[in-house]
Amino acid sequence: MTAPRPMAPVPRKPRSSFSWRSLFRPFRARQEGTMPAGLVLVLVLGALLIAMFLNADATLRKSEAKGDGWRNEVAQGVADVSDALRLNLLRKGVDDALGKNQGTDVDVQELLAQQEAASAEAPPAPVLPEIPAPTPEAKLRFWVGGDSITETFGTSMQRVAASTGVIDPTLDYHVSTGLARPDYFNWPEYLVKSVLPNDPQVMVIMFGANDGQNMTVDGKALQRGSPEWLEEYRRRVGATMDLLKDPENDRLVVWVGAPVMRPGSGVHEMDQLDYIYWSEARSRPWIQYFDSWPFFSDADLQYVSEAPNADGVARGLRQKDGVHLSTVGGNRLSWAVLGRMGEYVDLSAGKVAPPADQAPPPGIVERTEIPPEVPGAE
Repeated sequence: MTAPRPMAPVPRKPRSSFSWRSLFRPFRARQEGTMPAGLVLVLVLGALLIAMFLNADATLRKSEAKGDGWRNEVAQGVADVSDALRLNLLRKGVDDALGKNQGTDVDVQELLAQQEAASAEAPPAPVLPEIPAPTPEAKLRFWVGGDSITETFGTSMQRVAASTGVIDPTLDYHVSTGLARPDYFNWPEYLVKSVLPNDPQVMVIMFGANDGQNMTVDGKALQRGSPEWLEEYRRRVGATMDLLKDPENDRLVVWVGAPVMRPGSGVHEMDQLDYIYWSEARSRPWIQYFDSWPFFSDADLQYVSEAPNADGVARGLRQKDGVHLSTVGGNRLSWAVLGRMGEYVDLSAGKVAPPADQAPPPGIVERTEIPPEVPGAE
C-alpha cells in the first residue's frame, strides 16, 4: 500500500508593507526618536487640507486674476465650503491683524469729491510740478509702491535711491493688489489715508499684473478686456491719478508701466493697461508715464528672459514665472527710472552715475507712443 503524499503547503500571500488599517493602530516607531511613515503621511495630508481651506479666499482671488477655467471652478468650490464652515475666519483674522485686508467699498470718485469739498480754492491750471533740488542735508521725500512686481523692483529702487545720498526712500508694496479689486485692497483709499499725509515729493508707482481679471460694478460682472471693462478701468486709473495731485502742485508721480509678460504666464491685457496709463497721464503733467516695456523685450517688443546690461554681459532679468523681475531686472529698471526722474528734479548734488553692470544699455529708449496692442503680447 502506497503511503499518501503529503499535501503541499498553501502559499501565503505576502503582506504588503503598508495597510490602511495600520493607520488606526498605535503608532510605534521602529527606531527611537523617529516618526512612523504612516503618521507622517497623515500629518502632511491633514496640514495640506487645513491650509487649502484656510487660504481658500486667497487661492480663489489669484485664480480669478489668471483667467477663467476649471481651476476657477475648483477654487470657487473650495472657497464656498470654507465660507460655509467659517474656516476662512482664522486667516481673515490674521490678515486683519497684519493689516493686509485693506479692502472697502469706497469708490475713488467719492474720495475725489471729499478732496474737492475740503478745498475751497479753485484748482490751479495743471502744469509740471517744480521740485526743489535735494541735498544731503535736505533729502528728497521719495515713495515707491505698488503690487508684487514692486517687491523686487521697489527693493532695488529703494537701494538705488538711497545710494545717491540725496533721496530718502520709502518702500510700500502689497502682494496680489491693484485697481481691479478694491474689495480686497483699496489702493486709492490707502494712498489718501496712509501715503499722501506723509507728503512725498516724488512717487514711483506700478500696478497692472493683478488687474487682468473680471471686475464687478454695481452687481454687474464686467468681462476682462471688454469695452465696458476697459472703460471702467480707465475711469479708475484717471481718478487715482487725480487723487495724487498735490494742491500746491509740488509732487511728481512717475507711473511705471508694467513690463511685457512671458506668453503663457497667465497675466493678461498688459499692453492695453499700459496704453490706458500712458494716455491718461498725457493730460496730467504731475503724472509722468515711464515705459518699462522696451527694457524687458527684444527689438520686436517681444518678451526676453535675459539681456545684456551696459557692460555687455547678458543676465537673467525675470523670475521663473515670467512675470516678476529678478534682482538684476529690478536694478536695471531702477536706474532707468532714476535717470527719468533726473529730467524733472535736479539730482546733481548726489551720486547718480549707474554701475555698468546694473544699468541698461544706452541704446534702449522709451517709446514715444504706446500702442493699445502689441503683436504677440497676451
